[in-house]
Parts: sequence; C-alpha cells; structure tokens
Amino acid sequence: MVFVSIAPILLGILHPYKILCLGMTPLAPAIMAVADDSSKVMSWPLNFVAPGQTSPPDASKAEAKLEQDQRYQALKCEVETLPGQVVAVGSFSDASVEPVVRKADRALREVLERDGLQVVPESKSKVVFAQYDAIFSMGKRRGEVWIPLQDGGHPW
Repeated sequence: MVFVSIAPILLGILHPYKILCLGMTPLAPAIMAVADDSSKVMSWPLNFVAPGQTSPPDASKAEAKLEQDQRYQALKCEVETLPGQVVAVGSFSDASVEPVVRKADRALREVLERDGLQVVPESKSKVVFAQYDAIFSMGKRRGEVWIPLQDGGHPW
C-alpha cells in the first residue's frame, strides 16, 4: 500500500542507534534513518504540533532530561524539531530488517517515479522507515518506509 502523508512539525529525540529512550515517554513510531554508508540514526517522537498550530512544541522538558542524564550525554543525544513535510509512505508487515526495508523503499520509489512525483534529492542516499511495533513482538507487524517529496513536486 502506498499513500501520501502531510507530516506535522515534530519534536523528537535523536540519537545513534544504540539505546531506547531512557526516561522519556516517546510516541510511536520509532523512526530510523540508514545512510548508504550504513550509519544509523533513530529518533523517537516526543510531541507533535496540533492541527492548526504552526509553532513547534516546547522542547525545554526534553532538553532538561538530556542535560541531567549522563547516559544521553555519553551517546551524544539531542532534541530535534523537524519541520512539517509531505512524505510518500509505503507499508510492509514483515520485520524491519534491511532486505525487507530496502525492498519496500525500492517499490515505493518505482511507484513515485511512475506517477511523476518528485522526491527530495537528499532522500536518495538514505532509507527512512518507521517501526510501530516492539522489536520482538509476535505476529503481524506494522512498518513503513518514508520518502520526502519535493516542494512543488506533488499536488499536495
């Protein structure tokens, strides 16, 4: 399944793929970005902008936790505010392992090209995917690949 989502402004914690959110209360999904050089960064949404609002959420509570906890400092975690964007989304129901995610990303890129939708050029050097289920959950899972669309390269 492929659909387009207009992602809201997002406040999240960004860290190297080594830990979960120690002492934070993240929202779903966990968002992973894997570059062509295999470097990985995971972010956990902490807050979203409500519909109709345009200013980013207050980051002071999350930033205070990062400053107080040496584990976050040692791993070079940071709070990040992401701007709103339009993304194409392809879903998959297998575990989020590299062959599955890359296959879903390729399939979504083919559909976007076929339909004349333009992707952000920087997105070609990395795969971004979202995991909605716990890593070791049993049964059907929910995962998505996300590809940002270029401003003016889509009708939304």
